[in-house]
Amino acid sequence: MDIFVTGASGFIGSALTRTLVARGHRVRGLARSAAAEAKVRTAGGVPVRGGLADLAVLAREAAAGDGVVHTAATTGEDRPAVDAAAVTAMLTAMEGGAFVTTTGAPRARSSRVPVAEDDTAEPTGPLAWLADAEARILDAGHVRGSVVRPPMVYGDGAGPVAGLIAQARRDGVARYVDAGENRWSTVHVGDLALAYARILEGGATGVFHAAEADPVPMADLTAAIGDAAGVPVGSWTLAEALASRGGLAAYLAMDAVLDAGRLRSLGWSPVFGDAVQGICGALCNPAQRYALTP
Repeated sequence: MDIFVTGASGFIGSALTRTLVARGHRVRGLARSAAAEAKVRTAGGVPVRGGLADLAVLAREAAAGDGVVHTAATTGEDRPAVDAAAVTAMLTAMEGGAFVTTTGAPRARSSRVPVAEDDTAEPTGPLAWLADAEARILDAGHVRGSVVRPPMVYGDGAGPVAGLIAQARRDGVARYVDAGENRWSTVHVGDLALAYARILEGGATGVFHAAEADPVPMADLTAAIGDAAGVPVGSWTLAEALASRGGLAAYLAMDAVLDAGRLRSLGWSPVFGDAVQGICGALCNPAQRYALTP
């Protein structure tokens, strides 16, 4: 297949590019700079200069191949509007093919029991736009639309957990909320890339959770973060966490346990995550480079 990947130089996109190329596909990867172009080439893709605001570029590239995997995102308050305009431009230009987008665990109901893809809650606040983002893909009848909802993604010394390690170093302590009993599903970035590949190659549509079988208690994850950061581990109340971290604290205090049965029915199962004993094993594994993360 000939696939256009947005965010191809990023954490998820570069892993996806490497995986698709290794499986015999051609990847054209969106890249905003010369440095990003170099990363796309290193991963085996063909760089396309542009960003999410370059709607003509997005439309042209989306129409040129067999499908799109959308992993790029901006970080400002205009993220919902930027994403909507970019996706609309790509969808409008396409005549058939596959379109796979990425949202996240907040679209699933908060629960310590694994929840399936159709067990959703309407997200609120800054994440409310995710519902429309998913519907934009799933309701586009002229393409084969799919949504991937990763939980906490780790691997290769990067991902959100790298930021938590850096924060723990700055604070001199790694903290979890209350007793740290809330649990999170996780997935290695290499296994997430394999999930996208399975969906593209298998002709699948719909929503897919990409998660390892065993969710991790936040107290255990925080202990691994403290070990990687070289700092002690402690607890604070939700009120203290909210006062210091705001919405991020509320997010990390929730339960996010996902059932990946639909994806497993396509033949997907974690390989990279099992090899490093999951996220806590990865944080203690020198080959995963988390202890070297600045």
